[in-house]
Amino acid sequence: MLRGLIGYGLRPLRSRCRLSAGLAASPISQGNDGRVGCPHFSAVIWFSDSSASVRGARKDGLMQKACSVQLLRPSRSRRRESWPQLGGSVPPQSASVVHLEEEDKYSCIDHSTSYLHVQSVRDFPIEKLNAEVVLVRLDSELLCNPLGSCNLSLERTVSTIKYLHKAGAKVLLVTSWTPVLQSVYPVLKSTETFADYMSSLLQVKVVPVNGVPGLTSFNPERWMQNDIILFENLFNFKGENANCNDFSQKLASGAAIFVNDSFSLSHKMLASTVGITRFCHASLAGFHFEEELMQLRKITDTTRRPFIAIIGGSNFLGKAPALNLLASLCDGLFFVGKLSLQIMNGFGIPVPSCFVEKNSTKEVLQLIQTAHNRNIPIYYPTDTWCLNNKNNNHEKLEILDSAELLPGWTPADIGPSTLEKISSLIPLYKKVLWIGPTGFDLTEEFSGGAAQLGRILDKASHDSCDVILVGSAACKAVKGISGSSSKYTTFKNVSVVLEFLKGKILPGVAALDKSYPYQIPWNAIFSDSSQPLVVDIGSGNGLFLFQMARNWEGSNFLGLEMNKKLVVRCLRDVASVDKRNLYFVSTNATSTFRSIVSSYPGQLALVTIQCPNPDFNIEQNRWRMVRRMLVEAIADLLQPNGKVYLQSDVESVLLGMKEQFMTHGKGQLVVDDDGGGDHQMDNPFGAASDWERHVLARGAPMYRTMLRKV
Repeated sequence: MLRGLIGYGLRPLRSRCRLSAGLAASPISQGNDGRVGCPHFSAVIWFSDSSASVRGARKDGLMQKACSVQLLRPSRSRRRESWPQLGGSVPPQSASVVHLEEEDKYSCIDHSTSYLHVQSVRDFPIEKLNAEVVLVRLDSELLCNPLGSCNLSLERTVSTIKYLHKAGAKVLLVTSWTPVLQSVYPVLKSTETFADYMSSLLQVKVVPVNGVPGLTSFNPERWMQNDIILFENLFNFKGENANCNDFSQKLASGAAIFVNDSFSLSHKMLASTVGITRFCHASLAGFHFEEELMQLRKITDTTRRPFIAIIGGSNFLGKAPALNLLASLCDGLFFVGKLSLQIMNGFGIPVPSCFVEKNSTKEVLQLIQTAHNRNIPIYYPTDTWCLNNKNNNHEKLEILDSAELLPGWTPADIGPSTLEKISSLIPLYKKVLWIGPTGFDLTEEFSGGAAQLGRILDKASHDSCDVILVGSAACKAVKGISGSSSKYTTFKNVSVVLEFLKGKILPGVAALDKSYPYQIPWNAIFSDSSQPLVVDIGSGNGLFLFQMARNWEGSNFLGLEMNKKLVVRCLRDVASVDKRNLYFVSTNATSTFRSIVSSYPGQLALVTIQCPNPDFNIEQNRWRMVRRMLVEAIADLLQPNGKVYLQSDVESVLLGMKEQFMTHGKGQLVVDDDGGGDHQMDNPFGAASDWERHVLARGAPMYRTMLRKV
């Protein structure tokens, strides 16, 4: 193997670099003259601040800082006589890792929202879809409602199915619908009627199959070559909502690839969106899911400023984390509905006690303080349409001042003065988020304010304002007003957006395979990006790669490690020794290997996997390191005669990894050396990992094998 490495053309490095150190952090200043109460003007509370504006202050919560590396040419070359303790701290005089914001084009560390970067059907090699059984999870309501803003979503979902079918995949469809939805859409009367409807949409025969979903209960003779299968309504099976492992396994039986195109269910843990991913070798996002996920990330994007959020509905306590995030992102907040009453109460404005959520007082004051610290305005209604409790007749509605709500009157909707205020404010903003109803939880007949607000935002969208609508009330308000629904970003299911804004993980998204979200600047991190590449998966503290990079300067070395802290420490060590043929990236290489390595300009010469945690290689473990997806990516990207080096101190783990490579390598890999069959070949590199040294020091054996691409 050493001769093979020498054959790659080793040569000394002539140019070196250093890493600059620094923190790009903006202090958040707080004024001393902001007043909390303003009873004489109930439309807006604006906190003045004698210091500089803090509207561009750094965000926390969902929008965390990321760590990346900036490469700079030194004024002169520096050479160190000794290497630092690998994985240890860097001396103060050494260069360090520079911290940049998450908007940077490249980062070595994933953000807290990195789980949102998933692999999609678009990214998956199309040739690998041919003859594979692919199960697609659909949103039945979206498919049955082809009008208005759902039209583009419907087209994207249909495109997903057609794309898979055209690629030669054997497509299985699963979805669910409730009795309420069934009463609204006649095509959901039965599996047969929905299959006929899908056949008309796809122009391909869709065969209905009743009974427990899965190929185990299906007669293959009924499956013609070009047919698409539709399984029975998942609502009929208890295992779906329970995310039952056995039901998930039956659902996935025979399917190699899972595609989720039901974004509206991302906040739920279902067998058909989460559990099923344990039993498919690849779990991907469909075209609709991919687009919705991209739009979701845009909600917290602040490049379009100023940015205002119009927030309605109720339950302040439950929404508090999301509201605080919006307060840290937006340049203005306008509260309507029952939430506005809580804000008014927080400012000391009289509100009838029956309308106050007494358990949310602390959270209300915290949000007001956040707005005060950032010097942003909080608006609430100046007037409301109110209903006399003694007479529920719509004609008895009267307009009352919001600050003078009388006993016996119930707020029904925002008043004309409030709408005028909104109409005058919106042109001042370049981005508007409307989430939640404007009314006060009465009936739909008191929703005139929502319709008028919809017209205001429709006009704003014509004036190059980005409008985001969240929830059925907001989406319904603009439906039919404009001929082009593409002007808006819409999310009918408010729960998905609220969970995202609260900083919670969306299970349906987290279950999908990940993609690496950044384009790695190979020419910047390596002095010669045409050199052969060696990748160590699970590089740990980097000891093995540091030794390899020093011994073999004619190759480039890349460590892929999930532990972010270890990656940062390794990068600091790289900086301290000025290595231009060594780099580390924090990522889950099991699913991101292809997206990272495929962009490398040179050839992939060697991949090493050493001493993975045995728990990660249990067959039942969805996230075991060596999976079919990783094996196929390595086999595809390796150069001819490229090597795969596997090592473990647990023989069963080594045998399991070897079996995965031989099974899923599809004849591209053969055993090159495994120590005469006992898997105790010598280490061929003259470099050992930290764990390998530990095992050998206690007198225990290491089990190794080398595979070669033919």
